[in-house]
Amino acid sequence: MTVDLGCLLALALWSLVLNHTPAIGKMKAMGGAWGLSNREETPTNIAPWIGRADRAQRNHLDNLPMLAIVILIAHITGRHDSITAIASVVILVSRIGHSLSYIAGITQLRPVCYLLSIIAMFTIVKTIVF
Repeated sequence: MTVDLGCLLALALWSLVLNHTPAIGKMKAMGGAWGLSNREETPTNIAPWIGRADRAQRNHLDNLPMLAIVILIAHITGRHDSITAIASVVILVSRIGHSLSYIAGITQLRPVCYLLSIIAMFTIVKTIVF
């Protein structure tokens, strides 16, 4: 497996962490019975980090297909190299940093992490196109 695909796999697995983080927070707030139910009742008085975790999860899931497509095109076309490998690592680290800073409420770091992931993605695009 290439570094690029390993990073893509890690991003996919990171989705599992992000899927469960807000759910666990809501379950702690609402109780185990709520967590095992159909969750008809929407939690209201929850900690702010739980709302941020929900938004971090949605942001990750919104960006994952775009990032995956770019990495996969580089791999399928054989245009992956050390530059795409480094860019894939930057994407992985910055996306995890984005999620963690979002959940923690570190507003200065979150946009920096997002921007880094976009720059790294366009670095891969440049390698594919040129």
